[in-house]
Amino acid sequence: MTYSEEMLQALEDQDLDEAKKKFASALRHDDDDTLFSLAEELQAIGFNNQARRIAEKLLQKYPDADDVRLILAELAISDDQTDEALLQLDHISQSSEVYPQSLLTAADLYQSLNLPEVSEQKLLTAKALLPDEPVVDFALGELYLSLGRYQEALPYYQSLTEAGVDYFAQVSIQQRLAQCLSGLGQYEEAIAIDEKLTENLATDDQLFELGVLYQQVNDDEKAIKILTRLQQQNADYSSLYRPLVQSQSTLGRYDQALQTAQVGLGYDEFNLDLYRLGAEAAAKVGAKHQVEDLLKKGLKIDPEAQSLRLMLGEYYLRAGRAQDSVALLAAVADQEDEADPQINWELAQAYDQLDEVDQARENYFIAYPNLKDNPQFMKQFALFLQSQAAKDELKMAVQQYLKLVPDDDEFQALLLDLENNEF
Repeated sequence: MTYSEEMLQALEDQDLDEAKKKFASALRHDDDDTLFSLAEELQAIGFNNQARRIAEKLLQKYPDADDVRLILAELAISDDQTDEALLQLDHISQSSEVYPQSLLTAADLYQSLNLPEVSEQKLLTAKALLPDEPVVDFALGELYLSLGRYQEALPYYQSLTEAGVDYFAQVSIQQRLAQCLSGLGQYEEAIAIDEKLTENLATDDQLFELGVLYQQVNDDEKAIKILTRLQQQNADYSSLYRPLVQSQSTLGRYDQALQTAQVGLGYDEFNLDLYRLGAEAAAKVGAKHQVEDLLKKGLKIDPEAQSLRLMLGEYYLRAGRAQDSVALLAAVADQEDEADPQINWELAQAYDQLDEVDQARENYFIAYPNLKDNPQFMKQFALFLQSQAAKDELKMAVQQYLKLVPDDDEFQALLLDLENNEF
Protein backbone atom coordinates (compact mmCIF):
# COMPACT_ATOMS: atom_id res chain seq x y z
CA MET A 1 0.00 0.00 0.00
CA THR A 2 1.39 3.42 -0.95
CA TYR A 3 1.65 6.27 1.51
CA SER A 4 -1.07 8.02 -0.50
CA GLU A 5 -3.42 5.08 0.04
CA GLU A 6 -2.52 4.98 3.72
CA MET A 7 -3.30 8.69 4.02
CA LEU A 8 -6.72 8.24 2.42
CA GLN A 9 -7.41 5.32 4.74
CA ALA A 10 -6.47 7.45 7.75
CA LEU A 11 -8.85 10.15 6.56
CA GLU A 12 -11.60 7.58 6.19
CA ASP A 13 -10.88 6.49 9.76
CA GLN A 14 -10.99 10.18 10.82
CA ASP A 15 -7.44 9.92 12.17
CA LEU A 16 -6.18 13.34 11.10
CA ASP A 17 -2.84 13.11 12.89
CA GLU A 18 -2.00 9.86 11.12
CA ALA A 19 -3.24 11.30 7.81
CA LYS A 20 -0.91 14.27 8.24
CA LYS A 21 2.08 11.96 8.77
CA LYS A 22 1.20 9.78 5.78
CA PHE A 23 0.76 12.88 3.61
CA ALA A 24 4.30 14.02 4.43
CA SER A 25 5.62 10.55 3.61
CA ALA A 26 3.68 10.49 0.34
CA LEU A 27 5.24 13.77 -0.76
CA ARG A 28 8.71 12.30 -0.14
CA HIS A 29 8.33 8.75 -1.38
CA ASP A 30 5.35 8.15 -3.69
CA ASP A 31 5.78 8.33 -7.45
CA ASP A 32 4.35 11.21 -9.45
CA ASP A 33 1.38 9.31 -10.91
CA THR A 34 0.35 8.22 -7.43
CA LEU A 35 0.68 11.77 -6.15
CA PHE A 36 -1.43 13.09 -9.01
CA SER A 37 -4.18 10.62 -8.16
CA LEU A 38 -3.92 11.63 -4.51
CA ALA A 39 -4.31 15.30 -5.48
CA GLU A 40 -7.51 14.46 -7.37
CA GLU A 41 -8.86 12.48 -4.41
CA LEU A 42 -8.03 15.24 -1.94
CA GLN A 43 -9.59 17.87 -4.17
CA ALA A 44 -12.77 15.81 -4.39
CA ILE A 45 -13.15 15.61 -0.60
CA GLY A 46 -12.25 19.25 0.05
CA PHE A 47 -8.65 19.03 1.25
CA ASN A 48 -7.64 21.87 -1.05
CA ASN A 49 -4.44 22.93 0.68
CA GLN A 50 -2.96 19.45 0.49
CA ALA A 51 -4.11 19.00 -3.11
CA ARG A 52 -2.51 22.34 -4.01
CA ARG A 53 0.82 21.35 -2.41
CA ILE A 54 0.96 18.24 -4.57
CA ALA A 55 -0.07 20.08 -7.74
CA GLU A 56 2.47 22.85 -7.22
CA LYS A 57 5.20 20.27 -6.66
CA LEU A 58 4.26 18.40 -9.83
CA LEU A 59 3.98 21.57 -11.91
CA GLN A 60 7.42 22.65 -10.80
CA LYS A 61 8.75 19.32 -12.05
CA TYR A 62 6.56 19.21 -15.18
CA PRO A 63 5.90 22.81 -16.37
CA ASP A 64 3.86 21.57 -19.35
CA ALA A 65 1.56 19.34 -17.29
CA ASP A 66 -1.80 20.85 -18.27
CA ASP A 67 -3.76 18.34 -16.21
CA VAL A 68 -1.96 19.68 -13.14
CA ARG A 69 -2.68 23.27 -14.19
CA LEU A 70 -6.35 22.39 -14.46
CA ILE A 71 -6.37 21.11 -10.89
CA LEU A 72 -4.69 24.33 -9.72
CA ALA A 73 -7.26 26.39 -11.63
CA GLU A 74 -10.16 24.50 -10.07
CA LEU A 75 -8.63 24.87 -6.61
CA ALA A 76 -8.19 28.60 -7.18
CA ILE A 77 -11.85 28.89 -8.16
CA SER A 78 -12.86 27.06 -4.98
CA ASP A 79 -10.85 29.58 -2.98
CA ASP A 80 -12.26 32.60 -4.90
CA GLN A 81 -8.85 33.34 -6.41
CA THR A 82 -10.22 34.36 -9.80
CA ASP A 83 -7.06 35.90 -11.23
CA GLU A 84 -4.99 32.85 -10.35
CA ALA A 85 -7.60 30.55 -11.89
CA LEU A 86 -7.66 32.53 -15.14
CA LEU A 87 -3.87 32.56 -15.25
CA GLN A 88 -3.68 28.78 -14.99
CA LEU A 89 -6.46 28.24 -17.54
CA ASP A 90 -4.84 30.60 -20.04
CA HIS A 91 -1.64 28.55 -19.91
CA ILE A 92 -3.36 25.32 -20.93
CA SER A 93 -2.45 24.43 -24.51
CA GLN A 94 -5.22 24.07 -27.09
CA SER A 95 -3.63 20.79 -28.15
CA SER A 96 -3.86 19.38 -24.63
CA GLU A 97 -6.14 16.47 -23.80
CA VAL A 98 -7.62 18.50 -20.94
CA TYR A 99 -8.25 21.60 -23.06
CA PRO A 100 -11.98 20.82 -23.55
CA GLN A 101 -12.36 20.34 -19.79
CA SER A 102 -10.53 23.61 -19.22
CA LEU A 103 -13.07 25.32 -21.47
CA LEU A 104 -15.91 23.98 -19.32
CA THR A 105 -14.14 25.14 -16.17
CA ALA A 106 -13.57 28.57 -17.71
CA ALA A 107 -17.22 28.76 -18.80
CA ASP A 108 -18.39 28.11 -15.23
CA LEU A 109 -16.00 30.74 -13.94
CA TYR A 110 -17.07 33.41 -16.42
CA GLN A 111 -20.73 32.72 -15.71
CA SER A 112 -20.07 33.20 -12.01
CA LEU A 113 -18.46 36.53 -12.93
CA ASN A 114 -21.67 37.52 -14.77
CA LEU A 115 -19.98 37.33 -18.16
CA PRO A 116 -22.37 34.98 -19.99
CA GLU A 117 -21.16 35.99 -23.45
CA VAL A 118 -17.64 34.77 -22.67
CA SER A 119 -19.05 31.64 -21.04
CA GLU A 120 -21.08 30.94 -24.18
CA GLN A 121 -17.99 31.35 -26.37
CA LYS A 122 -16.04 28.84 -24.27
CA LEU A 123 -18.86 26.30 -24.36
CA LEU A 124 -19.39 26.59 -28.11
CA THR A 125 -15.67 26.00 -28.61
CA ALA A 126 -15.93 22.91 -26.41
CA LYS A 127 -18.96 21.76 -28.41
CA ALA A 128 -16.96 22.00 -31.64
CA LEU A 129 -14.21 19.87 -30.09
CA LEU A 130 -16.56 17.37 -28.43
CA PRO A 131 -19.76 17.33 -30.50
CA ASP A 132 -21.20 14.25 -28.79
CA GLU A 133 -20.22 14.99 -25.19
CA PRO A 134 -23.30 15.13 -22.89
CA VAL A 135 -21.63 17.40 -20.35
CA VAL A 136 -21.20 20.08 -23.02
CA ASP A 137 -24.82 19.81 -24.14
CA PHE A 138 -25.96 20.05 -20.54
CA ALA A 139 -23.76 23.08 -19.86
CA LEU A 140 -25.04 24.91 -22.95
CA GLY A 141 -28.64 24.08 -22.08
CA GLU A 142 -28.18 25.35 -18.54
CA LEU A 143 -26.52 28.56 -19.73
CA TYR A 144 -29.22 29.41 -22.26
CA LEU A 145 -31.98 28.47 -19.81
CA SER A 146 -30.51 30.77 -17.15
CA LEU A 147 -30.52 33.59 -19.72
CA GLY A 148 -34.12 32.97 -20.73
CA ARG A 149 -33.02 31.92 -24.24
CA TYR A 150 -35.38 28.95 -24.29
CA GLN A 151 -35.32 28.31 -28.03
CA GLU A 152 -31.55 27.91 -27.95
CA ALA A 153 -31.58 25.78 -24.79
CA LEU A 154 -34.21 23.35 -26.08
CA PRO A 155 -32.16 21.38 -28.66
CA TYR A 156 -29.38 20.67 -26.16
CA TYR A 157 -31.81 19.09 -23.70
CA GLN A 158 -33.48 17.23 -26.57
CA SER A 159 -30.07 15.89 -27.58
CA LEU A 160 -29.59 14.54 -24.06
CA THR A 161 -32.98 12.79 -24.04
CA GLU A 162 -32.27 11.29 -27.46
CA ALA A 163 -29.03 9.93 -26.01
CA GLY A 164 -31.02 8.29 -23.21
CA VAL A 165 -29.91 10.73 -20.51
CA ASP A 166 -32.75 11.19 -18.00
CA TYR A 167 -30.74 12.90 -15.27
CA PHE A 168 -27.52 14.87 -15.35
CA ALA A 169 -25.87 16.18 -12.19
CA GLN A 170 -29.08 15.20 -10.36
CA VAL A 171 -31.11 17.43 -12.70
CA SER A 172 -34.14 15.99 -14.50
CA ILE A 173 -33.65 16.58 -18.22
CA GLN A 174 -37.38 16.09 -18.82
CA GLN A 175 -38.13 18.85 -16.34
CA ARG A 176 -35.68 21.11 -18.13
CA LEU A 177 -37.49 20.36 -21.40
CA ALA A 178 -40.76 21.35 -19.75
CA GLN A 179 -39.22 24.59 -18.50
CA CYS A 180 -38.04 25.47 -22.01
CA LEU A 181 -41.43 24.69 -23.53
CA SER A 182 -43.15 26.74 -20.85
CA GLY A 183 -40.80 29.64 -21.51
CA LEU A 184 -41.75 29.43 -25.20
CA GLY A 185 -45.44 29.56 -24.33
CA GLN A 186 -46.01 25.91 -25.24
CA TYR A 187 -47.83 25.26 -21.98
CA GLU A 188 -49.80 22.17 -22.99
CA GLU A 189 -46.64 20.38 -24.13
CA ALA A 190 -44.89 21.36 -20.90
CA ILE A 191 -47.86 20.15 -18.86
CA ALA A 192 -47.81 16.77 -20.61
CA ILE A 193 -44.18 16.27 -19.58
CA ASP A 194 -44.70 17.42 -16.00
CA GLU A 195 -47.80 15.26 -15.57
CA LYS A 196 -45.73 12.18 -16.41
CA LEU A 197 -42.97 13.28 -14.05
CA THR A 198 -45.40 13.73 -11.15
CA GLU A 199 -47.56 10.63 -11.61
CA ASN A 200 -46.05 8.90 -8.61
CA LEU A 201 -43.15 10.39 -6.68
CA ALA A 202 -42.40 14.01 -7.51
CA THR A 203 -39.96 16.63 -6.34
CA ASP A 204 -41.17 19.89 -4.84
CA ASP A 205 -39.94 21.81 -7.86
CA GLN A 206 -41.79 19.54 -10.28
CA LEU A 207 -45.07 19.97 -8.43
CA PHE A 208 -44.64 23.73 -8.20
CA GLU A 209 -43.84 24.01 -11.89
CA LEU A 210 -46.89 21.94 -12.84
CA GLY A 211 -49.18 23.94 -10.57
CA VAL A 212 -48.04 27.21 -12.12
CA LEU A 213 -48.44 25.75 -15.62
CA TYR A 214 -52.05 24.86 -14.86
CA GLN A 215 -52.53 28.49 -13.87
CA GLN A 216 -51.07 29.60 -17.20
CA VAL A 217 -53.79 27.67 -19.06
CA ASN A 218 -56.49 28.88 -16.63
CA ASP A 219 -57.08 25.44 -15.12
CA ASP A 220 -57.21 26.71 -11.56
CA GLU A 221 -58.94 23.60 -10.22
CA LYS A 222 -55.96 21.43 -11.19
CA ALA A 223 -53.56 24.13 -10.02
CA ILE A 224 -55.15 24.03 -6.57
CA LYS A 225 -55.00 20.23 -6.50
CA ILE A 226 -51.30 20.09 -7.39
CA LEU A 227 -50.24 22.99 -5.16
CA THR A 228 -52.19 21.52 -2.25
CA ARG A 229 -50.36 18.24 -2.85
CA LEU A 230 -47.11 20.19 -2.70
CA GLN A 231 -48.21 21.86 0.53
CA GLN A 232 -48.94 18.47 2.06
CA GLN A 233 -45.58 17.18 0.87
CA ASN A 234 -43.56 20.18 2.04
CA ALA A 235 -45.37 23.05 3.72
CA ASP A 236 -42.04 24.91 4.01
CA TYR A 237 -41.94 25.40 0.22
CA SER A 238 -43.00 29.01 0.61
CA SER A 239 -43.26 29.82 -3.11
CA LEU A 240 -46.37 27.64 -3.41
CA TYR A 241 -48.64 29.96 -1.42
CA ARG A 242 -48.88 32.90 -3.81
CA PRO A 243 -50.15 30.89 -6.82
CA LEU A 244 -52.37 28.78 -4.55
CA VAL A 245 -54.03 31.90 -3.13
CA GLN A 246 -54.41 33.31 -6.64
CA SER A 247 -56.16 30.19 -7.94
CA GLN A 248 -58.43 29.96 -4.91
CA SER A 249 -59.40 33.61 -5.38
CA THR A 250 -59.98 33.15 -9.11
CA LEU A 251 -62.52 30.42 -8.30
CA GLY A 252 -64.18 32.61 -5.68
CA ARG A 253 -62.95 30.59 -2.71
CA TYR A 254 -62.02 33.66 -0.75
CA ASP A 255 -62.24 32.09 2.72
CA GLN A 256 -59.72 29.45 1.64
CA ALA A 257 -57.57 32.09 -0.05
CA LEU A 258 -57.44 34.18 3.11
CA GLN A 259 -56.54 31.16 5.22
CA THR A 260 -53.86 30.06 2.74
CA ALA A 261 -52.32 33.54 2.67
CA GLN A 262 -52.13 33.59 6.46
CA VAL A 263 -50.52 30.13 6.52
CA GLY A 264 -48.05 31.20 3.83
CA LEU A 265 -47.06 34.28 5.80
CA GLY A 266 -46.18 31.97 8.65
CA TYR A 267 -43.47 30.51 6.41
CA ASP A 268 -42.47 33.73 4.64
CA GLU A 269 -43.36 36.87 6.53
CA PHE A 270 -41.58 39.04 3.95
CA ASN A 271 -43.79 38.02 1.02
CA LEU A 272 -45.59 41.25 0.15
CA ASP A 273 -47.74 39.49 -2.46
CA LEU A 274 -49.32 37.38 0.28
CA TYR A 275 -50.22 40.46 2.32
CA ARG A 276 -51.85 41.97 -0.77
CA LEU A 277 -53.65 38.82 -1.89
CA GLY A 278 -54.73 38.02 1.66
CA ALA A 279 -56.13 41.52 2.10
CA GLU A 280 -58.02 41.25 -1.20
CA ALA A 281 -59.54 37.94 -0.08
CA ALA A 282 -60.38 39.38 3.33
CA ALA A 283 -62.19 42.28 1.66
CA LYS A 284 -64.25 39.83 -0.41
CA VAL A 285 -65.48 38.00 2.70
CA GLY A 286 -66.07 41.20 4.66
CA ALA A 287 -63.25 40.61 7.14
CA LYS A 288 -62.54 44.33 7.47
CA HIS A 289 -60.22 44.14 10.44
CA GLN A 290 -58.10 41.52 8.70
CA VAL A 291 -57.85 43.73 5.61
CA GLU A 292 -56.40 46.54 7.69
CA ASP A 293 -54.23 44.22 9.77
CA LEU A 294 -52.64 42.49 6.77
CA LEU A 295 -51.94 45.72 4.92
CA LYS A 296 -50.44 47.39 7.98
CA LYS A 297 -48.20 44.39 8.62
CA GLY A 298 -47.06 44.41 5.01
CA LEU A 299 -46.23 48.12 5.19
CA LYS A 300 -44.30 47.51 8.38
CA ILE A 301 -42.15 45.02 6.44
CA ASP A 302 -41.71 47.46 3.53
CA PRO A 303 -42.90 51.03 4.11
CA GLU A 304 -42.24 51.80 0.43
CA ALA A 305 -44.67 49.14 -0.86
CA GLN A 306 -46.97 51.54 -2.70
CA SER A 307 -49.39 48.84 -3.84
CA LEU A 308 -50.14 48.01 -0.20
CA ARG A 309 -50.33 51.69 0.71
CA LEU A 310 -52.84 52.32 -2.08
CA MET A 311 -54.97 49.38 -0.98
CA LEU A 312 -55.00 50.61 2.61
CA GLY A 313 -55.81 54.15 1.49
CA GLU A 314 -58.71 52.83 -0.60
CA TYR A 315 -59.90 50.75 2.35
CA TYR A 316 -59.95 53.87 4.52
CA LEU A 317 -61.92 55.76 1.86
CA ARG A 318 -64.57 53.07 1.62
CA ALA A 319 -64.78 52.91 5.39
CA GLY A 320 -65.41 56.67 5.56
CA ARG A 321 -62.03 57.28 7.18
CA ALA A 322 -60.82 59.99 4.81
CA GLN A 323 -58.56 61.57 7.41
CA ASP A 324 -56.71 58.27 7.88
CA SER A 325 -56.31 58.03 4.12
CA VAL A 326 -54.78 61.52 3.98
CA ALA A 327 -52.43 60.72 6.86
CA LEU A 328 -51.31 57.57 5.06
CA LEU A 329 -50.82 59.04 1.59
CA ALA A 330 -49.96 62.74 1.84
CA ALA A 331 -46.32 62.30 2.81
CA VAL A 332 -45.75 59.87 -0.05
CA ALA A 333 -47.39 62.19 -2.58
CA ASP A 334 -44.87 64.89 -1.70
CA GLN A 335 -42.10 62.64 -3.06
CA GLU A 336 -42.83 63.73 -6.62
CA ASP A 337 -40.25 61.51 -8.31
CA GLU A 338 -41.53 58.34 -6.68
CA ALA A 339 -45.24 58.86 -6.08
CA ASP A 340 -47.75 56.77 -8.02
CA PRO A 341 -50.44 58.96 -9.68
CA GLN A 342 -52.97 56.61 -8.09
CA ILE A 343 -51.90 58.10 -4.76
CA ASN A 344 -52.88 61.58 -5.92
CA TRP A 345 -56.20 60.22 -7.13
CA GLU A 346 -56.93 58.63 -3.76
CA LEU A 347 -55.86 61.82 -2.00
CA ALA A 348 -58.18 63.84 -4.21
CA GLN A 349 -61.09 61.62 -3.18
CA ALA A 350 -60.12 61.81 0.49
CA TYR A 351 -59.82 65.60 0.47
CA ASP A 352 -63.15 65.80 -1.35
CA GLN A 353 -64.77 63.74 1.41
CA LEU A 354 -63.25 66.14 3.94
CA ASP A 355 -64.58 69.16 1.97
CA GLU A 356 -61.02 70.38 1.47
CA VAL A 357 -61.79 71.41 -2.08
CA ASP A 358 -58.54 73.16 -2.96
CA GLN A 359 -56.46 70.15 -1.92
CA ALA A 360 -58.79 67.80 -3.80
CA ARG A 361 -58.56 69.95 -6.92
CA GLU A 362 -54.76 70.10 -6.74
CA ASN A 363 -54.42 66.32 -6.51
CA TYR A 364 -56.87 65.69 -9.32
CA PHE A 365 -54.85 67.94 -11.60
CA ILE A 366 -51.56 66.33 -10.52
CA ALA A 367 -52.95 62.89 -11.37
CA TYR A 368 -54.56 63.99 -14.64
CA PRO A 369 -51.54 63.79 -17.03
CA ASN A 370 -50.90 60.16 -16.10
CA LEU A 371 -54.50 59.01 -15.68
CA LYS A 372 -56.31 60.89 -18.44
CA ASP A 373 -56.75 57.63 -20.36
CA ASN A 374 -58.42 55.97 -17.38
CA PRO A 375 -62.20 56.29 -17.86
CA GLN A 376 -62.99 55.74 -14.19
CA PHE A 377 -60.63 58.53 -13.17
CA MET A 378 -61.91 60.92 -15.84
CA LYS A 379 -65.53 60.34 -14.86
CA GLN A 380 -64.78 60.99 -11.21
CA PHE A 381 -62.69 64.04 -12.08
CA ALA A 382 -65.52 65.42 -14.22
CA LEU A 383 -68.08 64.88 -11.46
CA PHE A 384 -65.82 66.73 -9.04
CA LEU A 385 -65.46 69.67 -11.44
CA GLN A 386 -69.22 69.63 -11.99
CA SER A 387 -69.78 69.90 -8.25
CA GLN A 388 -67.49 72.95 -8.27
CA ALA A 389 -69.21 74.51 -11.29
CA ALA A 390 -65.83 74.80 -13.01
CA LYS A 391 -67.35 75.09 -16.48
CA ASP A 392 -64.28 75.42 -18.73
CA GLU A 393 -62.32 72.72 -16.95
CA LEU A 394 -65.42 70.52 -16.77
CA LYS A 395 -65.88 70.78 -20.53
CA MET A 396 -62.28 69.67 -21.05
CA ALA A 397 -62.73 66.72 -18.68
CA VAL A 398 -66.03 65.63 -20.25
CA GLN A 399 -64.54 65.75 -23.75
CA GLN A 400 -61.62 63.62 -22.64
CA TYR A 401 -63.93 61.15 -20.90
CA LEU A 402 -66.14 60.81 -23.97
CA LYS A 403 -63.10 59.94 -26.07
CA LEU A 404 -62.79 56.91 -23.82
CA VAL A 405 -66.51 56.15 -23.33
CA PRO A 406 -68.33 57.67 -26.31
CA ASP A 407 -71.62 55.85 -25.63
CA ASP A 408 -72.26 57.45 -22.22
CA ASP A 409 -75.53 59.25 -22.97
CA GLU A 410 -75.55 61.17 -19.70
CA PHE A 411 -72.18 62.76 -20.38
CA GLN A 412 -73.05 63.38 -24.02
CA ALA A 413 -76.02 65.39 -22.79
CA LEU A 414 -73.80 67.21 -20.29
CA LEU A 415 -71.35 68.14 -23.05
CA LEU A 416 -74.20 69.43 -25.19
CA ASP A 417 -75.38 71.62 -22.32
CA LEU A 418 -71.86 72.96 -21.84
CA GLU A 419 -71.51 73.78 -25.53
CA ASN A 420 -74.89 75.52 -25.55
CA ASN A 421 -74.03 77.47 -22.42
CA GLU A 422 -76.92 75.82 -20.61
CA PHE A 423 -74.83 74.55 -17.69
